[in-house]
Amino acid sequence: MNQPIRIALIDDHELILWALSTMIKQEIPDVELYEARSFDKALALLERSPMDLIVLDVDIPGGNNTKMITELRHISPQVRILVHTAMNEEDYSIQYLSAGANGFLSKSEPNSVIAKAVRTVLKGERYMSEKTQSLIANNYLKTVTSPEKQKVRTAITPREAQIITLLLSGKWTKEIAAQLDIKWSTVSTHKLSIFEKFGVTSIIQLYKKIEKERPELISKI
Repeated sequence: MNQPIRIALIDDHELILWALSTMIKQEIPDVELYEARSFDKALALLERSPMDLIVLDVDIPGGNNTKMITELRHISPQVRILVHTAMNEEDYSIQYLSAGANGFLSKSEPNSVIAKAVRTVLKGERYMSEKTQSLIANNYLKTVTSPEKQKVRTAITPREAQIITLLLSGKWTKEIAAQLDIKWSTVSTHKLSIFEKFGVTSIIQLYKKIEKERPELISKI
């Protein structure tokens, strides 16, 4: 005989608890439902009884932070957690999913979507709305550029930028020292540092690197 699915509803709103209970019983006839109206009571419930799924409103007494996911998993590492909250999806969905939640669901969603999210998470899959999927995709794309547009910028100081421009314009070390009113040995030190930073051994190689990475310095020549 199959064991019933055990689901804990963690929420401090009586109407929400009633609606969730009604919907879940319709979707999963063979289910055992448990309730807790604060995070401390949720932890105590989980310590007493293992759960298959927790439907968690993170904005409850004693909660309202991503550490809730860690604390629940500390007691029950395998439990699946579906965050069900009125908190702004754009501001919080990625935070809680990154913290280890198996799904994030807005309370504004209709029952059909809630049912889908519960089924998805119970199957061991992640549930994310189209809005959250779009947020994740956009955040990823912001960190990645195409090879044609990607430019690696080696960090240089303002003085090094001056010396690079003068070197690429054909100035000798002593000429640069005179123009900048610094010692020629200082120019040599800067030149060595510049070559090391860009991984080059000649002015020609440096020109090619600067042309790709810092073309604005060449425009000053």
